[in-house]
Amino acid sequence: MQPWSFNQPVLLNKSRRNRSVLVWTIAGATAFAGAWAFLAPLPETVALQGKLQPARPVQDIESAVDGLVAAVPVKEGDSVAVGDLLVRFDPRDAETRLQAARRKRGQLQSQIAINRVILGEQAEADLTANQQRQLETQRRKYNSDNVAAREALARSTTRLEGLRQSLETAENITLRFSRLLQDGAASEMQALRAQTQVDNFRNQIAAEEREVARLEAQASSTSAGSESELRRAIETNLRGITDLDREIRQMEVRLSVIDVRAPIAGVVFDLSVSPGSVVKTASEEKPLLKIIPQDQLQAKVYIPNSAIGFIQPGQRADVAVNSFPRGDYGFIPATVERVGSDALTTAEQRRVLGTEEPGLFFPAVLKLSRQTLQAGQRQVPLQPGMSLVADVHLRNRRFISSIAGGLDNRLRALERMR
Repeated sequence: MQPWSFNQPVLLNKSRRNRSVLVWTIAGATAFAGAWAFLAPLPETVALQGKLQPARPVQDIESAVDGLVAAVPVKEGDSVAVGDLLVRFDPRDAETRLQAARRKRGQLQSQIAINRVILGEQAEADLTANQQRQLETQRRKYNSDNVAAREALARSTTRLEGLRQSLETAENITLRFSRLLQDGAASEMQALRAQTQVDNFRNQIAAEEREVARLEAQASSTSAGSESELRRAIETNLRGITDLDREIRQMEVRLSVIDVRAPIAGVVFDLSVSPGSVVKTASEEKPLLKIIPQDQLQAKVYIPNSAIGFIQPGQRADVAVNSFPRGDYGFIPATVERVGSDALTTAEQRRVLGTEEPGLFFPAVLKLSRQTLQAGQRQVPLQPGMSLVADVHLRNRRFISSIAGGLDNRLRALERMR
């Protein structure tokens, strides 16, 4: 039995139809790719770092006065409304000083009124019963000083009169001894002693006359001196009242701010005081606490100098919060609301960005279309301070322009190798 074999020649011809289909497919795909490259838009975006913050800035709550903290009725994370009590200072020191100043002021005013009555500048009927008693005491002292001066003058005048009479007697005796001495009936020693007595009386009279003149001047000046003393006391008391009025106003202002209340509605955070804390405004660098306003959040981002010329208000942006994966939670549509014109300083860049990258950065604010992230049926609310990345849509470029731009950049890089 012979094995089977295929011994008839068969001619296999290529199908012209299949070849043309392949050619046209390749040509069509190439034409489509070329047309797409020339016509299809390619969005160009820039990624900006930033964080979420309230539309209004965080409010620092500071103390207007020094003092001891008596109570702090709020704690970290509490929500407060406008006017809610945040911190209360101990009012006892201010109240004590206020009462003492008012009491001292009343005493000075009372003394001024009494002095003016003594000077005849005010009616005694205007005084209170207590002031009238003080007036009588002061009058007695005033009168006793005058009486003492007059009595001293009277005693000195009496002594002067006695000395003058004694001088007259001594002169008569001296005259008699002089006659007797001439007649030889008396010794020269007796006449000399009589003359010495006359000289002594004359010296005593001269001294007493000076004392009388002094006492007369003192008596006349006692009244005038008392009047000038009263006027000086009035002026001193008026200055004291001015100082006390200033202290009273300070204590009243201090008592008016003993209670520190919330100026805005928001959430308490960064609470730095507790009951018993001593606050000194001159040395305190940290506020008592801070309040995050209960406003809609906005995204604050920082634009590098290379992109600032392409960003302007009204441009679209996609905001992704770093705490939530973009693949699961998506992004939040946003719009550029305003762009800052002043670049950050080096210190501000270090504080807000945490880096010292070379170049300038400009702040910008994005308005969010919603305040939550969507994860299936669950909505996650946004919180202030969350870090984010915002892709701002700068412009639409054709795909071919991107390729040409890349090639141009490579070519220029090669040209600059030298």
